[in-house]
Amino acid sequence: MDTTLFLLTAVLTITTVLLVIIGLQLVFVLKEIRLTVKKIGVFVEDLENIESKKEVTSEKKQLIRKKHLALHSILDKIRILSPSLSLKTKKFFVKEK
Repeated sequence: MDTTLFLLTAVLTITTVLLVIIGLQLVFVLKEIRLTVKKIGVFVEDLENIESKKEVTSEKKQLIRKKHLALHSILDKIRILSPSLSLKTKKFFVKEK
């Protein structure tokens, strides 16, 4: 009975530690996503300000291109990681043809 209790306690402890570690990693990932979304918002605002002024130097154009490529690479990575659930799930309140 002692070995069974010991094994059960060990398994429960290991599972708890793993779940805590996974939870912390999830929190860090969510923080990183929030910072990325904020950076994207700042980038979009900068683009709107630049387009409204219509005075863009060559250095600004290169910076805009770099930010544009970075934005698209981030969005492509997010698109790859997120499965397309809308295709797999049933849509309610929609008439099927």
